[in-house]
Amino acid sequence: MRTVIVLLACLVGWMEVAVAAPASDALSASAARAEIRALYSGLRSAHYDLFAQTTEAEYSAFVAREADAIHGPVSRQDLAITLQKITAFGHVGHARLDAPTHNAVAAFAQGARFIPLFIRVDGDKVILVETADRQGRFQAGSELIALNGQPVGQWLERLSRYVSAERAYMAHTLMEQSFPILLGFELGDVEGVTVRVRDQQGEPITGELRAITLAERAAIRASYPAPALAVNFSSRSFQILPDRIGYLRPGPFMEASGTGADPNYDVSAFATFVDDAFQQAIGAGIPDLIIDLRNNPGGDNSFSDHMVAWFADRPFRFASSFTLRASAQSKAWYQRRQAQVQADDTLRALADAEAAQANGTRYAYPLPWVEPRQGQRYSGRVHVLVNRHSYSNAASTAAMIQDYGFGRILGEETADVPTTYASVLNFELPETGFLVTYPKSRIVRPNGDETVRGVVPDIAIDRPRPDARDVVLDRALSLVLQDRDRSPR
Repeated sequence: MRTVIVLLACLVGWMEVAVAAPASDALSASAARAEIRALYSGLRSAHYDLFAQTTEAEYSAFVAREADAIHGPVSRQDLAITLQKITAFGHVGHARLDAPTHNAVAAFAQGARFIPLFIRVDGDKVILVETADRQGRFQAGSELIALNGQPVGQWLERLSRYVSAERAYMAHTLMEQSFPILLGFELGDVEGVTVRVRDQQGEPITGELRAITLAERAAIRASYPAPALAVNFSSRSFQILPDRIGYLRPGPFMEASGTGADPNYDVSAFATFVDDAFQQAIGAGIPDLIIDLRNNPGGDNSFSDHMVAWFADRPFRFASSFTLRASAQSKAWYQRRQAQVQADDTLRALADAEAAQANGTRYAYPLPWVEPRQGQRYSGRVHVLVNRHSYSNAASTAAMIQDYGFGRILGEETADVPTTYASVLNFELPETGFLVTYPKSRIVRPNGDETVRGVVPDIAIDRPRPDARDVVLDRALSLVLQDRDRSPR
C-alpha cells in the first residue's frame, strides 16, 4: 500500500528550504487548453474513481469553464495553479499536482514576496501561530477575523478550491502548512491585505499587512519568537521513559532517499531500527509502549506491518477490501519503475496483476495476512498517539491497530481517512512535464466501515496552543499510568 502524501515535503519548514527557481516561460492559450484536456483525460483514465465525490457532469462543466477562461498566453505557474484546482475539484486527497506549491517555494527562495499569515484552524476559529508584522500588531495567538473585509470562514472556503481533500477538516489541516502559498494562488502578487484580528485580550485590531520576503520574515520571527515544540517527527527514536514506559517514534514509513518523485521503500534499515527498539523494550520488561504517529506523512505498509507484527496477537492486514483499477498510465508507471530500481516481490506482483487486466477494469487484489512474530514478541500494552497531521499509511496503521484491538488510540481525529482512494502513482503532462499524482486503489479499513471519517481516538487529547513543552505526550503518559493503576500487569 504505497500511499504516502508527499505534498507536505515542501510545506514543512518550507521557508527555510532553497530550491531551484521554476521555469518562467509562458504557454499559448491553445497549449494551455490542451494541457487541461490532457489532465482531465488522464485523470478519467487513471484515477480509481474520479467521480466518487463529484458528478461527471459537474466535473466536465468545471473543466470547460477553466479552459474557456484562458484567452491569452499563460505562465507555467498560473497554469499549474489552474491544473491543481481542476484536480482538487474531485475532493480526493491523493489526487494532486505538487508543481504550483514547489514553484511558489522556489520563487520565495529567489526573493518573491508573500502574505505572512501562518495559521491553525481550531473548529470555527483561525488562530495566528506567528506574529505577522514588525510592529507587532498581529501577534501570535490572535484570532484572525477577516481579510480584505471578508470573514475568514469565506477565505477558508475560497482557498479550499486549491486543496485536494475529502472534507473541510482535511483541507483546513493542510492549510496550516500552506496558507501563505494558497493566498498567493488566489490573490497573485499583491502589495498587501487588510487584516482584522481579535487579540488575546479580546480587542479588535484592523490594519494593513504588507507582503514580505523570507529575510523579512526571519527578522520578524527573531523579534517575536513564538514557542515551538522541538521535536523532529520525521526522525526515528526509541526511549525508555520514567515509570518504565517505552516511547517509539518510527518516523515515516519509507526511506528519505528515492528515485525522482517516487520514495524509497527498502524496509531493511527501518526493520533493523524497529527490531532493536522492541528487543530493548522486552529486555527491560517495559509494560507500556507509546507509538507516536503524530505528524507522520505515511508511506508503505511493508514498514508498518513489520512494526505491528511485534505486538499483534493474531493475523492482520491493513484493509478489509483492496481494489485496483487498471490503466495505461499505471502500466507505464510500473514499466518505468522496474527500469529504475531492482523490483521487489511486491512491485513485481503489482505490475504483473496490472498487466493482466484490461484498461479500465477494477479488480480485487488479494492481500496476504500478516502473521504475528514467531518467538520473541512484545506483550505489553500499546498506546498509539495520532493527530490531525497523521496522514495516509500512518492513519491506516492507527485504524488497523484500533480495529484489531492491538492497542488504543490517543490524541485527536486524523484529518486523513483510513477508508480512502490511495496507492498513488503518477503520469506526466505533455506540454509542461508536470507530474500528476493519482490514486489507483480503493481501500476500506479493516472493520469494513466506509464512512469518510478520520481515525477517531479511543481517548481524545485536545491539541494545545503552541508550547515548547510536549503537553500532548505528557497527557498520554498520565493516561498510561492511570490505566496501569486500574489494570496492573
